[in-house]
Amino acid sequence: MQRRWAAVCIAFFLVMGASAYSVMALAEAPSPDLQGDAHQNGSTFQQGGTTYTVSVEGGAGELAYTQPVDEEVEWANNTAVEYRNGSYNVSIEAGNDSESFTLVEELDVTAILENDSAVENSTFTRDDGTETIVYRNGTTQPLAEYVDRDRRTFTEGDTLEHDNETKTAANVTSERVLVTWETDANQTVALEEGETFTLGDTEYVATFPTNDTVVLASGSNAVEEYENYEQRVAYYGERTSGLLYVIIFSGGAGFLLAALAFLPHRG
Repeated sequence: MQRRWAAVCIAFFLVMGASAYSVMALAEAPSPDLQGDAHQNGSTFQQGGTTYTVSVEGGAGELAYTQPVDEEVEWANNTAVEYRNGSYNVSIEAGNDSESFTLVEELDVTAILENDSAVENSTFTRDDGTETIVYRNGTTQPLAEYVDRDRRTFTEGDTLEHDNETKTAANVTSERVLVTWETDANQTVALEEGETFTLGDTEYVATFPTNDTVVLASGSNAVEEYENYEQRVAYYGERTSGLLYVIIFSGGAGFLLAALAFLPHRG
């Protein structure tokens, strides 16, 4: 009789466990129902005049784009800068009322003198501060007249080509020149499941229906729709966890009943 009742109870728990398992097997996990454009790795789209390139891999990704940014640099008076494939000295006259400066080409004077057999290999400075060369016939000449240096004068507001960029002499003082320009900088936006981000004035939500596809949903209710999806996921997880506990309990109870029912009797 004891074993008969045990068999009935075991059958009951087996049926309960099997029913819970069948419900789990047939249940479908919720998926985000967001309306948006689907993108794969390498695809591009435009938003607000900016072109974005999509990278997707393993259920995550990023958007790459270029954005204009303002850059600036200061050139101190009497310092060297790279210009026109050479080195130029920034020369600002004292009491510069014209708000201008001159870029003066820097040359290897020693090498130039050594290559000219008509002059001495060194210079001297006159009492008035003028650097001077000496010809071998005894005559002299100011170095500034002997050396043909390239000179470029710019006034505040002028543009100049520097480092393959068009730049502006935005401000000139007696101590420095402020040079400004606009350039394109590479920017990225990380894409993660359910994360929101803003492009221009538009807010987006990213979701990954597959590991190599991302859907970018926008609109006033996109965030709310994804929050509703997360609530459904949480509800689904709670229910499947409960069914799993039923399966574990049923299997454990059935095994325990079987073990107790078929224990040998003393005597």
